[in-house]
Formats: sequence, C-alpha cells, structure tokens
Amino acid sequence: MRFNLFGFLGKKKKKEYKAAEPEDISLQQQEDAAEVEKIIGDKLYFEKENVDLGNKSARIAYLERLRDTIMEAKRQCNDVKFEYGRVTSYLKDIQMIDTAPEDDAATIHVCAKRILELTEMRKSLKGKRYRITEAQRQALERYEPDVGRDIEKLLEYEDYQLKIHNDLRRLGGEKAFLESEKKEINRKQKTLRSISKALATILTIVAIALAVLVAVWKIDITVPFIATAAFAFVVTAIIMSESRKNRMEMAIAEKKENKAISLTNRVKIKYVNNVRTLEYMNVKYRVRNATELDFVYSQYQQAKREWARQREGTIQIEENHDKLIETLKKIGVRDREIWFVQVKALVDPSEMVEVRHDLNLRRQKLRDQLDYNTGVMTECLNEMDRIRVKKPEYEKDVERILAQTGSLD
Repeated sequence: MRFNLFGFLGKKKKKEYKAAEPEDISLQQQEDAAEVEKIIGDKLYFEKENVDLGNKSARIAYLERLRDTIMEAKRQCNDVKFEYGRVTSYLKDIQMIDTAPEDDAATIHVCAKRILELTEMRKSLKGKRYRITEAQRQALERYEPDVGRDIEKLLEYEDYQLKIHNDLRRLGGEKAFLESEKKEINRKQKTLRSISKALATILTIVAIALAVLVAVWKIDITVPFIATAAFAFVVTAIIMSESRKNRMEMAIAEKKENKAISLTNRVKIKYVNNVRTLEYMNVKYRVRNATELDFVYSQYQQAKREWARQREGTIQIEENHDKLIETLKKIGVRDREIWFVQVKALVDPSEMVEVRHDLNLRRQKLRDQLDYNTGVMTECLNEMDRIRVKKPEYEKDVERILAQTGSLD
C-alpha cells in the first residue's frame, strides 16, 4: 500500500533547482516536435523511390524495403496500442466515478477528503524538503514499477535521437547533392548535343564547299577531304565517349539517390516515433530529460525512505483507503489504487478536470502516433498494389513478400 506523505520544494541554501513542466523543454526538442508535427500534418508518410521495375533484382529489393517499412510501422502500432489501452482504461474509470450512485459518490468524497486531510497533516510534520513537484510525485507514484526501466529507455532514446537527427541531415544533404549532380550531368548532355549539331552543320558546309571546288575549279580535294573526315571522326569519338560517360554517371547517381530515399524513409519513421516517445515520456513524468527524471526519482526514493520511518499514526489513512478502494470496486473502477495517490481529484472537481485533460492529451499523442504508423503501412501497401497490377510476374513477387509481413490487423 502506498501513501501520499511527502514534503516538497522549500528554501534553497545554495543553487536552486527548478523542476520542469512539459512545456519547458529544450530548443532541440521543440524543433524536433515541430518537424514531426509538420511530417504528420502534411501526411508525409512515405516517399516513393524511382525504381526500374523491369529489373527483377531492383524490383525485389524495393519490395523487401517496403516490407521492412511495413513491419517497423506494425511493431510501433502494437507498442502504441498497449499504452493507448491503459490510458483509455483510466478515462473509463473517471467516467465510472462521475456517474457513481449518490451514496457511493458521497462515500468516495468523504474518504478521499479524510485521506487528503490526514496526508496534509503528516506533511506538515516533516522537516525535510525534497526538490520535486507535486505533479512529478504523483507521476512517480503512479508509475513507480516502470520508472527505473523508463530512465534507461529515456537515456537510450535521447542518445538515439541525436544519431537519427544527424542521419536525417546527412541524408538530406546527400539527396540535394545527388540532385545537383544529376542536373549537372543533364547540362553536360545538352552541351554535347549542341556541339554535335554545330559539328554536323560545319561538316555540311565544308562538304558543300569541297563539292563546289571540284565541280567548278576541278581542284583535287583528297587531302582536305581526308583531314575533314579525320577531324569529324575524332570529334565524334570524343562526343560519344563523353556521352557514354555521362549516361553511366547518371545511372550511378540515380542508384545512389534511390538508396538515399530508401534510407530516409527508414530513418524518418524511427525519427517520428522516437520524438513522439520522448514527448510522451516527458509528459508522463513531468520532466525535461532523463537526467532530470533520474534526479527527481532519487528525491522521490529518499522521501519514501523518510516516510517509511514515519508510518506510525497511519491507521486512519489505512481504514479510509480500504473503504475507498472497496467503494471504487463496487462501482466498477478497474485501476483503483491509482486514485489513492491522487485523492485530490476525488475531492476537487477542477483537479479531476486536470487529470482528464492530461489523459486526453496523452491519448491524443498516442492516437497521432498510431495514425502516422497506420498511414505509413497504407502508403507502402498502396505502392505494392501499384506494382502488383502492372504484370502477373510482379503480382507473384508482391504476394510472396507481402505474405512475410503476417496479419496487419
């Protein structure tokens, strides 16, 4: 059984520590959040690659990349659905409390108010203060079994975020460079075509001039003719060589660009989900980063140890707790213990509004994340369908690779 018996931020002797609300986040996190909002808002789920479908190896590789993207989005959806179910369960419990019969509602109110009064009295007796906000304390109590694991995950996500962000910037620069390189190759090809046309014009004029010399003045044009032919042969060979070189460079540039697009698609889905996860974790625990979560959690643990030494005089709290839990069970509330650590919401309607708002905010973030991943899967499946209908051979490849994704429900 957990009790709401902690002291909080008091006067500071040296450096004051300020716990952050979810809005108080770093500039980098704000930029990441804004970029993800733009990706989701613009429905930039998936960027198609320019693939030669007639090339079987290229086609199979592209379909396998689509399959991998679908599997990643599917895994993310499954993770989000689990947490979404928990948040929805909390909201249903609030509805149960709001619609409780009058007698049960009165019992809940009396028990919660008494627990709150006793808790406040015990807090006033404690001399030690802890640098942790009430919102953070409630979050840590609510999710205490998960905090240690979440700190490790948050550290991992923050480190991974830097890597993903750098990868996206690098891939964006690579795509821009390759696009510029393709434009330059096209410019060279146009120049070669212009030279070819000019050469053809010059040769035509020279041929006419030589014909006139032969017809009118009966001049021997063997040497000029051979020189002209040799010149034309050399220039034509150079033009053909450069043109072939440009075509090879264009093929290499397109291959590199397709690879960059594929990597961007894979990194982007990880980027969006990583940013959303970081946002969710920060809102969940009311912190800015893993370092702060680790700090407030250590403060919370110290407070718990202090509370353990002051358990005397908790009989009334226990009695009211048991009665509150029994009543909540009676009206059908599933997660009953949570309400013991947020009894103020059972007494103060405005606090209950805040609890509901917080849950709705978290559920909306999860829903947006779920919609994004669903959109990714839909776009990839649509791309597979587009390839499938082109040829029976393509359809077999799509069916074989799509079967590897399993059920997408």
